[in-house]
Amino acid sequence: MKNLILIIALICFNTHNNAQTGSYPKGVYMDLQEVLDKAPSKTAHVELEHRTPGKIKMNGGNDYQINALDKDVKRSFFLKEVFAYSDGTDLYINSFKYELQYWYSKVEGENENFFFFKAGIPMNPKKFGLENSDVSYMFGGIVGAFGAAKRALIRLPYVLDKHTKAPILVSQKNIRDYIGGSPGLVEAYDHETEKDAVEVISKYLLKWINEH
Repeated sequence: MKNLILIIALICFNTHNNAQTGSYPKGVYMDLQEVLDKAPSKTAHVELEHRTPGKIKMNGGNDYQINALDKDVKRSFFLKEVFAYSDGTDLYINSFKYELQYWYSKVEGENENFFFFKAGIPMNPKKFGLENSDVSYMFGGIVGAFGAAKRALIRLPYVLDKHTKAPILVSQKNIRDYIGGSPGLVEAYDHETEKDAVEVISKYLLKWINEH
């Protein structure tokens, strides 16, 4: 029985460990290069706020907010200037830097070439080669199906290319550009009944990230 418990514990540990990002020192990162170098240029006394659905519906933005506890630091510093923040365990990217709504998104996985995270609807779809109407009909039409308050809660899957420094919105149209080198993942994805669902695309992207 003890051996069974130990095996289950090891499986849970490995599953949790595989889903983590690389270790990033606690601190404030002012650009992507600092993140890649794992060299935050600033320290700060802050509160990491996991925003409530009610607050997001009312004010928009992503799931995490960095609040300065030092009164000399302006709110706009973390809102617009900082690129990323690490609490020593997880890395949070300022999605506003890429016009993916205000505040921060947690990096859910990474490999040598990409970060994977989920963020709000693009504020400027044309930067992603899309029109507003294109976004509305993607992902099973969830973007166009809701009013503004519920749309604020929608999170779409993105990968951030570490080399080009560009974020990419991943949908049914381009997911094979990433998972295509893993025949097993492609086969499993092709058997999904809702290939355009955010949850399905995110699941396969994260599997691919963790495998490569």
